[in-house]
Amino acid sequence: IITMKFNKIFPRNIYGTTFLGFEKEYLRILESSIELLRRGDKNGIRASNESFGWQSHFLPHTGPFEKLTTKIISICNDSLKEFNLNKATIHGMWANINYKGDINWPHKHAGSLSGVYYISTYSNSGNLVLDNYDTQVDTIFEKIKGPPLGIKPHNDLLVLFDSSCIHHVEKNLSENPRISISFNIECDA
Repeated sequence: IITMKFNKIFPRNIYGTTFLGFEKEYLRILESSIELLRRGDKNGIRASNESFGWQSHFLPHTGPFEKLTTKIISICNDSLKEFNLNKATIHGMWANINYKGDINWPHKHAGSLSGVYYISTYSNSGNLVLDNYDTQVDTIFEKIKGPPLGIKPHNDLLVLFDSSCIHHVEKNLSENPRISISFNIECDA
């Protein structure tokens, strides 16, 4: 069983990382499945990737994505026990392809937790940056918040963070596309 230890960042956010331990063959299956989806829907949708990259519509939790979905839910349920939360449910999961020069603008998600799972990454393919600002929050710790936290993508790496944490993805400087799956999770208390 893989569990994840959440770390507190900024006055009110948390994040955690872990490798899922999937074989390279499974990552190739995910990558091929995403490429087939992209070929069938070349425009994808526009969200935080406006003017950059490709993002799929919601992915099914079946077929090639079922194994990933099951593992993410298991990790969430085990790791969130320290917060007295359980019954994690994925409420949306989508694929991202960021080509050379692509970014994702600062944004936040719905739900309790959000996350990204990296399928295909390369050196300089753009860090996930958890930012430390939120204009909706007034806190006495505002003046002592640290700098944004950059997380370097690696194949098979799962990153979870609370959905209210504003984040962005740096420019992909690699010649190769960075392929990932993002998702939102609801948790019951």
